[in-house]
Amino acid sequence: MKSKQAEKVTVDLPDDTGKISRQRMDYQQLGKTFNDLREEKAKVQGEKAELLKEPSELAKKRDEYLKNHVSLLPKKSIEDLIKKNEDDFDYTILGHQVNVMEYKIVDRCEICHLGTREPLPIKASDMAPNGPGRKPDELAQAFVSHPRKELLQIHKPDKFGCAACHGGNGRATTSVVKAHGENPFWLHPLFPKENTEAGCQMCHANDRVTQGADTLNLAKDLFYQRGCVGCHRMEAFDREADALTNARQQISQLQEQIVANDRQSRLSTEASANASNDADVQKLLADAESLRIQNSLLAARIDELSLQTRYLQQDQKKVGPNLKDVRLKLRKEWVPLWLRDPQAFRPGTKMPTFWRFHVDGQEGEKDLKGVAAYLWQNSFDGKVPAQSKGDQTHGKELFETRGCLACHSIGEDTSKLGGTFAANLSRVAEKSNYDYIVRWIYNPRERWAPYCPKEHRDLTPEDYAKHNRPYLFDNELHSTCPNDGAELQVQNMTVMPNLRLSEQDSRDIATYLFSLSAPPASEDVSYMDDPQLAEDGKAEIKQYGCAGCHEIKGFEEEQRIGKELTTEGSTPLERLDFALLTQDAEYGREVIKDADGKTVKLHPKEKEKEWYNHRGFLSTSWLTPEFTIAESSNTSIRRNACACRSLS
Repeated sequence: MKSKQAEKVTVDLPDDTGKISRQRMDYQQLGKTFNDLREEKAKVQGEKAELLKEPSELAKKRDEYLKNHVSLLPKKSIEDLIKKNEDDFDYTILGHQVNVMEYKIVDRCEICHLGTREPLPIKASDMAPNGPGRKPDELAQAFVSHPRKELLQIHKPDKFGCAACHGGNGRATTSVVKAHGENPFWLHPLFPKENTEAGCQMCHANDRVTQGADTLNLAKDLFYQRGCVGCHRMEAFDREADALTNARQQISQLQEQIVANDRQSRLSTEASANASNDADVQKLLADAESLRIQNSLLAARIDELSLQTRYLQQDQKKVGPNLKDVRLKLRKEWVPLWLRDPQAFRPGTKMPTFWRFHVDGQEGEKDLKGVAAYLWQNSFDGKVPAQSKGDQTHGKELFETRGCLACHSIGEDTSKLGGTFAANLSRVAEKSNYDYIVRWIYNPRERWAPYCPKEHRDLTPEDYAKHNRPYLFDNELHSTCPNDGAELQVQNMTVMPNLRLSEQDSRDIATYLFSLSAPPASEDVSYMDDPQLAEDGKAEIKQYGCAGCHEIKGFEEEQRIGKELTTEGSTPLERLDFALLTQDAEYGREVIKDADGKTVKLHPKEKEKEWYNHRGFLSTSWLTPEFTIAESSNTSIRRNACACRSLS
């Protein structure tokens, strides 16, 4: 073998100039030459691929361009288009009218907008009177093709028409004003270009995500994230609360039916003893037996609804934290500080700044103290088990690696790091009790006491002791009330998940968070123990609708204070209250000012355009919710307005 490897053979190889040269090599030289050539080949192929990358992308763009431009369509396609638009063009209304008898749709938009369904992308500049690329006139808009042809495949105009999605008066043909529904008496005007996706909501209100409607999807995300559902009901949001109410009502009705059937069954059984003949006896006994069987079916249905209620309660979430834990969780001095101006303590928080607390002088200060007193006096009175300090360094590592920063943030301004969905935790030590925060991080769903929706109160250990049951409550074996068997609310209604951390890891994270700040000097808050002040605060809490976002003792069954917004956009214009801004809206005067007092231009490209319409009302009311009550002298209405600057 060695002698064979040492033997030299003649090999013809090309040199650098391409000429063939003859060389003699042994086994080792052949192997080295082969490996060198293979490496050089791989290097050259990599360089070739890199060089071909740009030409390949250009070729792809070229093919796309050729596919979409009429000049390079097959000859027959060009002839068909010419014939369609010249020789056989239908100049009648009926030729371009859409009739869908099933839905009573008559749509004539394509009588003017002739280019809507053209297979080619046509812009207004393509149809300019002085040639493509020049300045288009008003008529050029009529020949523009639909910008998103994939939507026409899903929503075929022959089935839906145009006005169903875009608004306007699809039947009108005599003027642009009438066809676009800009007549003041038409209820559904054409949506402005930037609000086109509002039409998607007409059919997709129950869809949290609508394909192709990015702006609408963002709006729905903001509606949920900013806590609008706390005050306003909206289709597709907070369905658990509605389903839970329905299930409890059905259970109550079925229980009443069972009681009525029991009573009737007893009466029938008793009446059978005094019946005059056997036929009547058999009939009465059969009726009683039928009612007992019916009750067993009703009881089975109640069991089904009770199980449904249990799972719905697990899914039910509140926008804000449980305020029954105020005494367990918070420093007493911090509560009024937060109520006075939440944005000052934590900029960007979901909690609105109530103008009465913030700027209404002594009367507003009294209301603030009343709310603080009620929350403090009507929260759980107890002591969270004491916790030892943890490892700050390890806590920081856990906080940055276990997903906390996906929702929470740390730092302020330019040094801010993390998400925006949940609270900034830089100042948590200024407000919270360390022992409670450890417990919360370990299991945020753990509740201090179970709540019985049938008795409308939180249960105590005494309720369990009366029935010789241990004071245990969870979602599995101990989820029913010891007094009446109703399904209990056994966990906090928070969106924060249980991260399954160990107790030591929870202490480490809490120690890290508490190292970021320290409690400030305390002010005198002894007034928070005044019972009369708390009674006054109860009325204020009801007035402000705090229970829409928070769980508060005595307000568990309180409803939302805001109107339902599912059909707000279709409210007749005359029912929208512009108050003192009516004339400004009619004349197009901008009235909204920012924090520096400068006028905010809602429509910067539109000079003095009237905003006395749905779009103007909604835009203005989102930015300045208090504007619609400026004209009212009713104190209760004025006190209910809050400057929700966090939403703007």
